Amino acid sequence: MLYPPLNQLTAKINSKYLIATTAAKRARELEDVEDTELLERYSSKKAVGRALEEIAEGKVYPDGVQN
Repeated sequence: MLYPPLNQLTAKINSKYLIATTAAKRARELEDVEDTELLERYSSKKAVGRALEEIAEGKVYPDGVQN
């Protein structure tokens, strides 16, 4: 089962393509630069899962989009 659920992610970003590209970019940042974590606690151990959790919490948005 996908965590966080897709409907929780699409509530923040309407496009699945934007979710995927934003998560990939953020995952690279998490791997390349230490201490850039935006949440106190993560369920995922992998960078992509952590990026998706940050998107679901509203901490990360696609380039050019801010809420």
